[in-house]
Amino acid sequence: MTDKSKNHYESDSAETLFHDIATPLLVAKMKAGLLASYLPQLIKSLAESPDLQHLLPGDKKVIEALLSAPEIMVSNLDVVQKKINLLSESVLHQANNFSACPLGDNATANIHNGSMDASTSAALRTVSIKTILLVDDEVVHRDIGGSLLSPHYQVDFAENGLEAIRKCEQKHYDLILMDLHMPKMNGEQATMALRACISNETIIIGLTSLPLGANQSGLLARGFTDFLEKPLTMKGLQNVLRAYARHA
Repeated sequence: MTDKSKNHYESDSAETLFHDIATPLLVAKMKAGLLASYLPQLIKSLAESPDLQHLLPGDKKVIEALLSAPEIMVSNLDVVQKKINLLSESVLHQANNFSACPLGDNATANIHNGSMDASTSAALRTVSIKTILLVDDEVVHRDIGGSLLSPHYQVDFAENGLEAIRKCEQKHYDLILMDLHMPKMNGEQATMALRACISNETIIIGLTSLPLGANQSGLLARGFTDFLEKPLTMKGLQNVLRAYARHA
């Protein structure tokens, strides 16, 4: 195995590992947050109801543990998530997984000298993507996307197509990740509206958990650049961006 192949294998393995960790971690954090919001009130309601008090544990220490556990879980998961983000950024950078981080003077010199290989050149062309708008009505998918993208890009979020249009009226985005199925205004409607007022160079990638089938060609004609399956992965995104860079 050549050094280049080894680095590619290691980066793919690292990307898969961190995605497999990040997704259940974010789901667990969201559920712990719900427990922290509702469990204390539920326990209080049971304690104040003579007819329901028997449903509570008889040991007060157990009740105290139930009351404090969700907040502790949220705090611990938040720490773990931050550590995972830092470790992911460090490992993926060392594996040369994706050149979205700032490049040093040596890389710039290599460009001028014509000694940079094609894969690095393609990655450099995607460095022009600095601002991303992630549009999704589901919190968990916004959290997953933010966790993956924030270490490398300036990321904003919108919960539906109407909010996405308002955001784009206020700010330019190099890349828009657009969920197809949302309330108020879906991704297809929002993309058609946006294409009338944003730069043609802005990449709009549709996000969906459902197969597109014959609808894909129609969606491309309505302004989408490409599509990715949900949940979002950096590997999937970088593959699309590299393909776009080669044909830009």
